[in-house]
Amino acid sequence: MMTSCGKLLTMISCCALIQPSLLWADEGDVINLNASVSVLSDDNLFRLPSSADPKSETITTTTVGLNLDKSIGLQRVLANVRMIDYRYSRNDYLDFLAFNYDAKWLWAAGTRWTGEFAFQRSQLPNDYANDRTLGRRNVQTYQLNRFEANYWFHSSWAALAGVLRTSLDNQVPTGVDADYEADGYNFGMRYLGASGNSLTARAIHLEGNYTKRPFDSVLQLDNGFTQDNYQLDISWRVSGLSQIRGRIEYLDREYQHFSQRDYAGLAGNLQYAYAISGKSTLTLAYVRALEAYQQLTTSYYVLDDVALSAQWLATSKVTVNGLLGYGRQNYRGAIIPLPPGVPQREDDSARLAVDVAYQAARWLQLKAGVTLQRRNSNYDIYEYRDRTAFVSATLQY
Repeated sequence: MMTSCGKLLTMISCCALIQPSLLWADEGDVINLNASVSVLSDDNLFRLPSSADPKSETITTTTVGLNLDKSIGLQRVLANVRMIDYRYSRNDYLDFLAFNYDAKWLWAAGTRWTGEFAFQRSQLPNDYANDRTLGRRNVQTYQLNRFEANYWFHSSWAALAGVLRTSLDNQVPTGVDADYEADGYNFGMRYLGASGNSLTARAIHLEGNYTKRPFDSVLQLDNGFTQDNYQLDISWRVSGLSQIRGRIEYLDREYQHFSQRDYAGLAGNLQYAYAISGKSTLTLAYVRALEAYQQLTTSYYVLDDVALSAQWLATSKVTVNGLLGYGRQNYRGAIIPLPPGVPQREDDSARLAVDVAYQAARWLQLKAGVTLQRRNSNYDIYEYRDRTAFVSATLQY
């Protein structure tokens, strides 16, 4: 994870445990339609410790989507629009219909000027691992709109600049990711080699306001912030079999009134992929993130996470994915002194996942998988164990 704004800037969903398998569409199609149904069994929906009698749940997800890829001269339009219906068998008050999209106009004016208009929206259910407010539904809506222009003063080098607007909206108040709106700008340089290797150095400045949370001088809950990100994006093929991709950045967040809440530091999301053979790939991923988490005893946490994933094309129709991951979260920035001998919160988490996808036909994919997760903490109430299993069917036309 990254800061709330960082999640928008990258739209990381943070958090897929298994690499998605490719769904085929007819080559040259401008519009492709897809639909899927997935049934997931979760034996600890609210991520509670064993002593709290965890509750199981079955979640049925129905998705209908549309993909658009249209080129007109030098211009190209891309869009991915999805409606996702979440249905809970025992806790039906959590049901909701999500509307997500990711649309881009990749524009060009001659050979010197290129860029993009981008519009993104993502609705997600409440993450009970981080927000333990039970008995309520909280759908989070992230939005990012941006414009960027590149001036190619050399065949491989460009100067870039742009503007952006981001927002987060919660159905109910929460101190973990409070509602905000932020406007900003960015500028930098981009390198794109003939081999396809690329580097992009970018500085981003954001001015944000919390839109629903009242100013509170006692709990030190601010009504605004500024954030600066200094990023280096990397996509580099080390050899014919391996590639490095991801981002390294330094971020600095400052609040308007309560400097005790400020935080800064290095963050990143790097992946090293190695093709063992034409049918199998190993990927080593490392994430370091700083995430706002405003309580009396914390202002933010630092996440370090490492994961090893593998993909094996067992046959022309069967793909097997696996993942093993470990992460640590250290909570920092207490605004009240902790009692002597009481440490700040620290969490360790581990996860193991595997899934198998079967391409039954060019237009039909069947998939099933299991994920095991465990979190240990020096505060017992935050510990949990969780097992999920799913089956799904996806059609694409």
